[in-house]
Amino acid sequence: MRIKNILVIAKKEFFAFFNSPLAYTIAVPFLLISTFIYLRQVLVVGEASMRPYFELLPWFLLLLAPALSMKLLTDEFRGNTLELLFAHPVSELEIVVGKFLGAVGFFACILLSTIGLPITLFVYARPDIGQIAGQYIGALLLGATFIAVGIAASSVVKNAISSFLLAAAVSFVLLIIGMDFIALMLPYPASLIATELSVFTHLTNLARGLLDIRDLSYFATVIMLFLLFAHARLAQRKLAEDKKELRKLKLSLGILVAIGIILNIFLSFYPIRLDVTQAKLFTLSDGTKQTIQKLPDILTITVYVSKNLPSQMQITQREVGDLLSDYQRLNSRVHVREVNPDANSAAASEASSNGIQEVTFNRIGAGKFEVQAGFLGIAMRYGGKVEAIPFVADTSDLEYQLTRRIRKITSEKEQKIGILSSVSEPTQLFQQFLSTQYKIVSLTPTETQVQSDVSALIILDDGSQDLGATASAMVKGMQARKGNVLLLTSGVSVNVQLLSAQKSKSTMLNVLSDWGVRVNNDLIYDVELNELLSFGKGQVQYLAPYPFFLRALPTTSDFVPLSNVKSISLGWPSSLAIEEKPGVNYRQLLTTGVNAGIVENSFTISPESVRNLAPTTKEKILLAAVAEKDGARAVVVGNAAIASDRFLQNSRDNVAFLSNIVDWLATPTDLTSIPSRAGGRSVFAFGKPTDVYIVQYGNLLVPPVIIIGFAIWYLRRRRMLSKRVYYEKS
Repeated sequence: MRIKNILVIAKKEFFAFFNSPLAYTIAVPFLLISTFIYLRQVLVVGEASMRPYFELLPWFLLLLAPALSMKLLTDEFRGNTLELLFAHPVSELEIVVGKFLGAVGFFACILLSTIGLPITLFVYARPDIGQIAGQYIGALLLGATFIAVGIAASSVVKNAISSFLLAAAVSFVLLIIGMDFIALMLPYPASLIATELSVFTHLTNLARGLLDIRDLSYFATVIMLFLLFAHARLAQRKLAEDKKELRKLKLSLGILVAIGIILNIFLSFYPIRLDVTQAKLFTLSDGTKQTIQKLPDILTITVYVSKNLPSQMQITQREVGDLLSDYQRLNSRVHVREVNPDANSAAASEASSNGIQEVTFNRIGAGKFEVQAGFLGIAMRYGGKVEAIPFVADTSDLEYQLTRRIRKITSEKEQKIGILSSVSEPTQLFQQFLSTQYKIVSLTPTETQVQSDVSALIILDDGSQDLGATASAMVKGMQARKGNVLLLTSGVSVNVQLLSAQKSKSTMLNVLSDWGVRVNNDLIYDVELNELLSFGKGQVQYLAPYPFFLRALPTTSDFVPLSNVKSISLGWPSSLAIEEKPGVNYRQLLTTGVNAGIVENSFTISPESVRNLAPTTKEKILLAAVAEKDGARAVVVGNAAIASDRFLQNSRDNVAFLSNIVDWLATPTDLTSIPSRAGGRSVFAFGKPTDVYIVQYGNLLVPPVIIIGFAIWYLRRRRMLSKRVYYEKS
């Protein structure tokens, strides 16, 4: 196989797309429809991410890739030009690979025309450039795979329409084969094989910013198989009379297929991964490395997993195995075992005694929905102590959950967190995730001192009742012994039932005034960065933006507790005022966007009253800050609702922010904290109303207009050149 020949054919095919009106007819509708659906989705919910676009892209490629590849070989058959190619010193494989590279090159140009979308995100939000790069790599590989399928289809049939339909059908099978409604109808291990054959399975990691050799090998193998199939179809024309050479061809193709399958199986046991995300979401944190490397004794981690799991849970199972393999490589004292509780009653009893729950999920069998039970939980045993994750539903924050529990059972002394709360809303979720590492000590207003072994003090104060001098004494006592405090307090007391509010009279607003930090008696709203809430009664329900439920923005990503936090959901927050004091260091944590406002006197918070709200300042308003003095730390947030179950269960960023802050406050100085990696929701931070129209119509209209303009100019220029008469003067 000669590279020069391949490049010549690839160049010819690449420019053939630019010379054909059909290519532009395919590219422009693809851009218009995909961009319109994407923008309609992200601008409504305010999510600044490319994920929705690349979730839609595979379904668009079912039509785009076959359309690009359907004529690559069928036109050669129809025009009888294939024999002309064979008359040159060029092989069948060089023809196939050259045409493939030419089509992939043109698809890459189409993909490049969407570059305005990520540029928009970088201008108006804080996306992860590594994740976007991984998504584009995944899209390019997926497009190349479907184009290879199209070339194989065009080698089978001699009609372009038939080639298009065949390629679309095969690509559709590759998409859906690993979906739950297919995999759950198959017995084990056929369901596992089907999941591994699906492109969705291998596209997931790439879209998250993780370049896994197993996923890259999968795409390379599938592309190779379909190109080899097309090569064999072309070679059969020449070798139809030579049975010996035909057998050699089939044998060599069979060997290559076997090598590809064996290589993929081998790589499944020895994965190589490259984490390209900015926050290093798939790389063990320094805190985890420190915890695992310093284990004094054997830590046994048992994974309880059923065999016949849904496809998505099988992907989760693979990610669990990868993470635990990283733990094992850090220290030989980490022992990992896998147990199938379905195999026998003893294994099921062991799982139950270790706190592992059996979950149920739907499956489709015999044309109807059925219910099946299964396990996917982790238990950690160190000495006589056991901690468990009953069910692993998501691996995005699994490292954080594992290492917190490992620290808890391996620590000689149990860490304590003191919580004093006056909030009316439940905060069970907040205490639940803290209890995975700390012992919760519930404090009451009758106490004046905090136990000396309490690592950090947390005060939740929504202004509904005054905690009085007792809470102030607790804070002063913690400061005196250089302890750390997390103060979540609201400057306005809200009555949720009556939708009314009044100024809080809590002493907690000024408890840190000697450090220069005060919570104001005001109510902050944001007319741009806010939540969509459901209002109405009975059958009349509607969604509307509610500016008093706003999305607060982190001020930096360099601070560990904010390292992977995109935006925080706050309900009826108050602002902070900082008057700098000598010897105190300050750091801003959360602010509003530039379209925020302040209500200081008459508090009307009903849905009808917010329609006329307008920005009162073009500056960001401070909502959370850190103050440090003589080794003591205090974090102040002008909102207590941030820790309520209502906000935590709907915002992963809230969970990550609070857990990171508590760990930063409670972790001893000789230990490195473990940042939560729960991926949150990045939001658009538009400065002006016109920015929305720039994003929407700029991305929707500019790329298609540029392509149409280029097509008109380029095709007209070619037509003019074709009419030239070249002659030699006599």
